[in-house]
Amino acid sequence: MASGIRDKVAILGMGCTRFGEHWDKGAEELMVGAFEEALADAGIERKQVEAAWLSTCLDEVSVGKSGLPLSETLRFDYIPVSRVENYCASGSDAFRSAVYAVAAGACDIALALGVEKLKDTGFGGLPGLNAGTSAPLWWSNLTAPGSFAQLASAYRAKHGVSRDDLKRAMAHISVKSHANGVKNPKAHLQRAITVDDVLNAPLIADPLGLYDCCGVSDGAAAAIVTTPDIARALGKKDIVAVKALQLAGSNGIEEQHNSWDGSYFATARVAAKRAYREAGIERPREQLSLV
Repeated sequence: MASGIRDKVAILGMGCTRFGEHWDKGAEELMVGAFEEALADAGIERKQVEAAWLSTCLDEVSVGKSGLPLSETLRFDYIPVSRVENYCASGSDAFRSAVYAVAAGACDIALALGVEKLKDTGFGGLPGLNAGTSAPLWWSNLTAPGSFAQLASAYRAKHGVSRDDLKRAMAHISVKSHANGVKNPKAHLQRAITVDDVLNAPLIADPLGLYDCCGVSDGAAAAIVTTPDIARALGKKDIVAVKALQLAGSNGIEEQHNSWDGSYFATARVAAKRAYREAGIERPREQLSLV
């Protein structure tokens, strides 16, 4: 009987680059920056990493289709490396793979590293999903803002929310995020904005404006994981244990009949319920201190 991964894996170290426009750096330099910070945070040597997962999504600028660029760039000596690509969940899935490897006892210390060089693609936003990644007649004109705008419109229709009320409510999210960016030297955007800035910004996909859409950045992040016992043996006192990791992939059935009204993500609800169950959380609003 499966018991899940709760408290079986600890995060030994983490690192990330500054996110932004790195015209003077390739994916390799970004990988090195994130890894070296994670390695220093973990307090281990490179040779102690026993397996690694590299994640990139969509256009593989300067990376390629395999995990070998990770071995070549970080000079790993014949350890198993794999490349993970799962659209927007690529980084999370690489981390999930590393955690599962440790939880299964396949290795003691594993690395998950994600890198993107989106500014080099030549696209104004994210590359189109039909650019070699999907069937040419399916999602041929899909954009992220367009998809989320449809979700917002369906949410309005279901809950009777006016366009202005929805835009004003969403504006606070952008204001909060930019306020956090001001405090983070590694954030791409480091300028505070107001609710009026959000409401008066150019429209991208109604009702989403410029500040409702994420920026396009270059950057890399890395995490090194191990067992709690090994983390303690290495001198870590405040153990950060993984409580749950869940992934729910849709087969597209929501779009094939009317049982789904388009106002929420069916996959998010499924994954959340599984994660709460795995982590032993019965009252999320009371037990979670950060969302």
